[in-house]
Parts: sequence; C-alpha cells; structure tokens
Amino acid sequence: MLEETASVVAVVGNNARVVMVRSEACGSCSAKSMCHPTSGQSMEMEVRNPIGAVPGDKVVISLPPGDLLKASASAYLMPAAAAVAGGAIGWSRTGTDGGAIIGSAVGLGLAFLFLFWQGRRKRESAPFISRIV
Repeated sequence: MLEETASVVAVVGNNARVVMVRSEACGSCSAKSMCHPTSGQSMEMEVRNPIGAVPGDKVVISLPPGDLLKASASAYLMPAAAAVAGGAIGWSRTGTDGGAIIGSAVGLGLAFLFLFWQGRRKRESAPFISRIV
C-alpha cells in the first residue's frame, strides 16, 4: 500500500481536500503536475474520505499498488498500443505511409477519448484516507 501523510483542509461531501508536503519521490514523478501545487513544497488534492476526517486532522492517504499500476498502464501503455494498432490497420488498408499516419492518429485519438471518458466516471480506485494520525 502506498501511503503519504497529509492535513485535511476541507470536506466536500464524501471527499476531502488535503494538503501534503512534496516528498522526494515527487521530483521524478511524471504525473506531478496533476497534484495542484499550492506552493513550492506542498500540494493539494481531493481524496475519498470513508472515515469521516474533519478539517485540521492529520491523516494518512493510501493507494493500493495495483491501482497505481492500472492507472500507469492506462495513461502510458494504452495510447501507445492504440497508435501502433491504428498505424498497422491504416497501412494494411491503404499500403501507404499516409494511411499509417492517419490510422495512428485515429487510434491515438480514440485512446484519448476513452481515457477522458474513463476519467469522468466515478472511480473507486482513487486515493483514500485510511486513518487519522
């Protein structure tokens, strides 16, 4: 289980907005821009709040490793595979480089649309507050 310590700043429905200090791992993370930096050393994000933490609580944010692997594969592997598959289909249909380029663009576009649609759905695999410190 991946865990990080944070402070609750607001509660919105079943979710909580938390602020956490950037760790050493943040420097090499390719998704660091998604965490909404609030200053140089802290970042803010919204997480599920199944235990009912209130503003001011110090909490531990958890994410199962399998969920991180699924998210990474979806974000990186699926668009690349869709572009290659689209290129192969485009080339096999037309026999030209232009067909392969168009096929790759269509495959990549479909992958991005799928990921956008998946991102808008309610996710049960989002980070959550596992305990109050």
